[in-house]
Formats: sequence, C-alpha cells, structure tokens
Amino acid sequence: MKLVKLSLVAALAAGAFSAANAVSLEEAIKDVDVSGMFRYRFESDRQKFGNAVQAEGYNNTKENKHRFKSQLNFKAALDDNFKAFVQFQYNTNEAGFGTGNGTNTHDTFAVQQAYLEYANEAYATNVAFGKMEVGSIWTDDLVGTGAKVVNNSIEGLTFAGYWFDSFNAEDDGDTAIKDQINITKSSLYGGAVLGDFDPFAFQIWAAYSNNWAFLYAVDASYKFAFNDANFKIQAQYLGNSIDSEKEKRLGLDNGNFYAAQLQAQISAFDFQAGIVGYGEKDKGSLVVLEDKGRVIAPGEQIFYSDGSKLTGSEGENFFYFAGLGYTFAETLRVGFDYIGGKTKYTAGPDIDKNEYIARVSYAYSPKLTFSGFYSYLTEDNHNRVKGQDVDDQFIRLEALYKF
Repeated sequence: MKLVKLSLVAALAAGAFSAANAVSLEEAIKDVDVSGMFRYRFESDRQKFGNAVQAEGYNNTKENKHRFKSQLNFKAALDDNFKAFVQFQYNTNEAGFGTGNGTNTHDTFAVQQAYLEYANEAYATNVAFGKMEVGSIWTDDLVGTGAKVVNNSIEGLTFAGYWFDSFNAEDDGDTAIKDQINITKSSLYGGAVLGDFDPFAFQIWAAYSNNWAFLYAVDASYKFAFNDANFKIQAQYLGNSIDSEKEKRLGLDNGNFYAAQLQAQISAFDFQAGIVGYGEKDKGSLVVLEDKGRVIAPGEQIFYSDGSKLTGSEGENFFYFAGLGYTFAETLRVGFDYIGGKTKYTAGPDIDKNEYIARVSYAYSPKLTFSGFYSYLTEDNHNRVKGQDVDDQFIRLEALYKF
C-alpha cells in the first residue's frame, strides 16, 4: 500500500515549516510505502522429567501462553537516492490460567528497526546504516546497529559487506548469551557472496566476531525436474575458529556443522529428507548466533534441547529427518515430520532423541493464514546419572496476517 498525499493536519504543518524557511513535509516526504504484519500465537509446552512435570519446556512454560506480535513498516523516499526505513513493533508473551501478570494492556509499539538507505543505480550499490536485521546465515531475526553494503553489478551475483557494533540480544531472547557464550556482545564484521544461476545457487559467508571467533559458511543447492515432479538438493557447511583464550576459559571447541536435504514437490504432495551433524562430545561448541539461524534444522524442539542447542551446547549430535505433506485445493495442507538421532558425550550414555510433529495450515487468503502443530519429543537417558527419560509436548496455534 502506498500513501502519496499528506493529511490536512500534515499539510498545514508543512506550510508552517515552509514559512520558517525549513524544508516542507510535502517536499521531504515524497511518498511512503506501508507494510506490516499481525500474528497471534497460542502455545503450551508440557515437559516431564521422569514422572515430574517441569515448570518450563524447551520452547515455553507449562501454562498456556498467548503471544501477540505486530509490525508496522514505513519506507519513505527522502531524495533521489535516499530512503528511510522505520519499523514499529508490538510484542508480548502473556500467561494463561490466571498466572503471571495477566492480560497485557500497557506495552506499546517500540522502534525495532530504523535505518537510512542510499542507492546508487550507476554502480548497482545500496548502502544502509542504522538499526536493522543482520540477515546472515547465523541469525534469524536478530537486530543490530551498524551498516551494510550490497552490490549487484554482476548479473546473478550479490556481494555484501556488513559491520554491526551491538545487537538486541536481551530483547530477542534466542541468542547464545543464555549459555554464557555471549558472542553477541562483540562487534561483528563480515562479507558474503550470493549466486543465483538457476537451477544452481550458492552462498559463501565469512565473519569475525571481535575477540570471539572467526566464522565461515557455505550453502549450495540445485533444482531439477523429472516429468511432473520438482526436486531440490541442498547442502550446508558452517565452521568457526574460537579465540584460544575463550576455548580454555569456557571449555569450548571449534564448531563444525554439516547438513544435506532433498526436497520434492509431486503434484499435491511435498516431501523432504536429510541429515544434520554437529557438536563435540566433551566440549561446548556453537553453530549459529541466534535461534536456528538459517541452517537446515527441521523440527520444533530437538534443536533447542540440552546437548543439541545450535547457539552453544556440549554434545556430539547426528540426526536424520523426513517429512511428508499433502495440500488440498491449494489451500489446506496437512503434514507429518519426524526427526531422530543421538546426542553423544565422552562421559555417560548416549541420549536417543525422537521428535514427531503433526502439522496443519490453511491459507484463507493470500494475506491471511491459519496454522498449527503438535510436537512430541522423547529423550532416553536424559539424566546421565539417574537414567531418567524426558517427554516434551509442545502445541502451537497461529493466525498470521500480512499486508
């Protein structure tokens, strides 16, 4: 949606500024693009450790939770080559059953992103600086303060450079800071080359976290068709070299992550299968900086579980996965996913992990989608001393509207 005219009040204000020899609002804001989203989630996470129900699971608490998130995005053309972007966000996590502080009516919209963008068409280069999403292979929606430079002068290739001086680690809540691996409290410098030569695509990433680690990653994929079936093969490798002082003091080791998957679309059926491996038996290691990053990591709980956290955990992990879905009338999809494998330690027995997920989604319109899933995670010998098992049941229902 695009707003091209000012309201009467704004027009009067513009006239007042002009009278004071300032730039009028009519001139300063030529047009504004408005977009956004609204999302409601109902969640319940019930974890049993042996026979005892825990207060928290891997994704939430045993009480019902109501999550509200809304974003309003404004992008305004300030001059021929400059644009300003501002994102306002409202985000709450409210407990049910009358627990906690109850229904939240006092939190307001806050500035989630705010940056200035300069575009030079002659050199196919964009420069942005301010508060923005990092947008790397190691992050999901982490926001940092810094700058990005993106160049598309060669067809099919994108070159990017980035620098971030700080991050919203505490507000985000999905970073490695929870495990004392506070890598998001350091500056991050890096670059990337992204290629798209259909049917082949690749990504090469490199970054340096000041006094913490050197990170690198490669992603490659290939698409092909056979009769009426479409296939995609994808492989990833992520590695890092941890600062020697951090290795000794925190008991960390360099990280290595590898994953591969096959995806298929055959008429109304969709299918995926693959493998994932990472971690060390006797030391902690990390794969991503926040959440699950943008790596091949299916499932809803297993990659947040003890020993398998992608943001930093002790344990050697190997998992295999498969999923099957069917879409009715291009609107209603039902599916089932399975992820299984082991977390191994130098001392103590292996932990067998299995996650079963049932999914459903309904596209009411191109903008409005309803979805939900039920995840059941089992961990054998989770307690390596007492041999206790863990069962975790996680439910999420969601309504998502985008405009």
